[in-house]
Amino acid sequence: MLYGTPSRAAHRATDDGLGQLIRGGLHRQPARIAIEPERAADRLVRGLAGMIVLGVAVMIGFLAVGDETRGAPITTPAAADQPLTLGDVFPEPESVPGTDYRIVVKHIDADCASATVGRLSAMLAAYGCDQVVRAALNAPRGDYQVTAGIFTLLDAAAADRAAAGVRDLVETGDGGFSSMVGGLVGQTAWHARGPYLLYCVVTRPGGGLVTPDDPEAARITAEIVDGYLSESVLARRGSSA
Repeated sequence: MLYGTPSRAAHRATDDGLGQLIRGGLHRQPARIAIEPERAADRLVRGLAGMIVLGVAVMIGFLAVGDETRGAPITTPAAADQPLTLGDVFPEPESVPGTDYRIVVKHIDADCASATVGRLSAMLAAYGCDQVVRAALNAPRGDYQVTAGIFTLLDAAAADRAAAGVRDLVETGDGGFSSMVGGLVGQTAWHARGPYLLYCVVTRPGGGLVTPDDPEAARITAEIVDGYLSESVLARRGSSA
């Protein structure tokens, strides 16, 4: 402590013992009083020195962090984090780029329910779906018609869960993707890539049946969903598979 209190012996000193204190103890008191301030000053100096060292260390650390921050590159959102546009997915007015598929009509909508039937709408909403870009296409072979598009979901995990959930709905008939051509129901295909759910519905005019083992339907799916939408449109935007 820097401050002391008198001892009990000093309080009990009487007038009769005053001479004894003077003879036996008083001459020692100045030395004791001189030592205590020296110790206090030494402690104070040591404390100040420690604070100075600590302050210097903190300052060096602050400068180092500042240098690293100033040297770090400024990051901007990845292209895949930006909303899709109709021009991103179907940039040409009459055909799908690099293919012989003809565009009948194309559409972009913030309401994902517009491209679904049954319970799929509620499921996509639960996974944060806020956009769908799609088009009706005429296939270059046979009389197949195709509805193909991309849903934008909350993130990659949501898209993966949605892709898994679609299978159950399609298999039970409780939901699926709608066709832009006369509301016909046909063979569907889909998969997730990044925060996106890609899909297509393959139909025939007049409601002709498209069987699961139809080789032309499988070819259409590979060309439009796996090829064009995934490897052309989304690959350009840097979306990870």
